[in-house]
Amino acid sequence: MKEARILTWNLLPSLGFQRDSTVHVSEIRPGFSLDFGNLKLSAAALISPASGEIISFSGVLAMPSTLADVHFEMPREVQSLRQCAAWIVWNLDQHSDGLFKPAHPVIWVEEARANRKLLPWYKSLAQYDARPCCFVERKWLRLALNTLAEHITSLPNNAAVIFSFDGSVLSIECEGKLIVLSGQGPPWTIRFKVAASALRRLPKRLREERVGLSIWQSCLSLGSWLYEGAPEGFCRTDPSRIQ
Repeated sequence: MKEARILTWNLLPSLGFQRDSTVHVSEIRPGFSLDFGNLKLSAAALISPASGEIISFSGVLAMPSTLADVHFEMPREVQSLRQCAAWIVWNLDQHSDGLFKPAHPVIWVEEARANRKLLPWYKSLAQYDARPCCFVERKWLRLALNTLAEHITSLPNNAAVIFSFDGSVLSIECEGKLIVLSGQGPPWTIRFKVAASALRRLPKRLREERVGLSIWQSCLSLGSWLYEGAPEGFCRTDPSRIQ
């Protein structure tokens, strides 16, 4: 489902930004500004050669021992007012010595900092951390891969090799052959299919004592090796029952 989008420009007044006729470069006039006491942050709607349509923020931040130029960009659309505020404060923190502290009280700054999880790069990191993943002993994985390599030599390129993990056992299924070995990690909510042709080159050397297998962005990661594939069935309640 496509996530709803809201115009960043329309959200700025809700954060205390005021129309400011001194912001001359904005395509939408007048621009906006917000006075934090130690920073007058201006907002202008621009077209960037690199990023396309953006909202550009700029100002000069007065810190105890120095002045810092502030400049950052945001997309013209965001998902919510909370994400918009978190985006602004995250950037202000990057330009500060430590955390940005407005000289005038701005009630939404601390809440915005607590909402960093709403930022796209934090969400991507959380999704990556939650990817299907498990660890197996190198000696057992080496045996499993040797067995798999022998089996797929006689199979057609489009034969499906299915990887699944129920929280304790990693299973590799291919054309009636089942290879199992113990592993550690949370149970996977999907099975993952890789064509036999992609697995004709398997790792010959495994450097770590415990080797990680994971699924991310349509690839199976086997140690440092990547194999393109696709999910092959979902189970949202009991991953161990995937057949």
